[in-house]
Amino acid sequence: MSLISAQSVAAFPDNSTFSQSDWTALADMWYPLALEEEVGEKPIAKQVLDIPIVIARLGEEYVVAKDLCVHRGAPLTEGWVNGSCIVCPYHGYEYNSQGECKKVPSDPDWKIPSRIRLETYLHEVKYGLIWVCLSGEPKNCLPNWEPEADNPDFLRFVMGPEIWECSSGRAIENFIDNAHFSFVHRNTFGQESSASQGTEYAFSENDYQMTMAFDYMAHNPSDSPISNTTQLQRHMHRTLFLPFCTRTSISYPGGREHIIHINITPISSKRSQLIVVFTRNFDKDVPVADLLAWEQKILGEDRAMIEKQKPEEIPLAVSREVHAKADKASIAFRRWLKKKGLGRSFTA
Repeated sequence: MSLISAQSVAAFPDNSTFSQSDWTALADMWYPLALEEEVGEKPIAKQVLDIPIVIARLGEEYVVAKDLCVHRGAPLTEGWVNGSCIVCPYHGYEYNSQGECKKVPSDPDWKIPSRIRLETYLHEVKYGLIWVCLSGEPKNCLPNWEPEADNPDFLRFVMGPEIWECSSGRAIENFIDNAHFSFVHRNTFGQESSASQGTEYAFSENDYQMTMAFDYMAHNPSDSPISNTTQLQRHMHRTLFLPFCTRTSISYPGGREHIIHINITPISSKRSQLIVVFTRNFDKDVPVADLLAWEQKILGEDRAMIEKQKPEEIPLAVSREVHAKADKASIAFRRWLKKKGLGRSFTA
């Protein structure tokens, strides 16, 4: 794990799909930007809160910066890596991981002014992901993936990154919602006879996370990777690492544990990136492709519903939507957003 200090603070973009107050509040958060394995020999493009970002691996370090050469506004994602520097494709300016310009080919003897530097952002590498905070002063905490992280007893596999056409708020509310299992997932693990399970659940919260725990009797269809039974008793313990990441531990009889890490980044107000990391300590002989196909089927059911929700934003005014007993976590989440300064109709 490495923490890189911020050199710059992102400014509210002219083309923002957020209100300025919402954008400013959201810029104070850590977001999962990319998997380390995504970053190869060439720079890659990402976007967070309408800010285009370039990531490049420079030896043992990364540069995480606005995708803009300060000389003539060329996109650095069209450039390449030369040793410990990223190279602008327009005039060959070279920048190191701190964003400092180290070479101007057209004037090799020039004492390069310090103001010729990239807008680099605070980032940290943890659990195989690169995390970013655009303001440089995060008001949330990175998720905790213990004890499964780097544990040889757990098999790890990944879905994504995927781009979903929905707000990050709507997406994460789905993943802290228990009452949809029996209906959205009726073709995978959901069964209507279990619909009331998860309505009453243990719940706690603080400024950085919310936790919930409950049991759910799941259907186990023939195409499930878990064989030899038609039903599975699940004990589920979920932590929401505010605002948009969850860790859900699903425990089965016999000490079997399946952990799902959902990591969501607001690309724009109504577009999100999802990186989902799965770990499990059983059925490790099942081909990963089969395990992943099952998880993709389940998450595809979620996606099909979330991308159709209206309005796309989360109404923070309680009267705008109807709330039931099972919505305790989402109500608390909306209160937290309001406390952080998000507007009446928050979109992220």
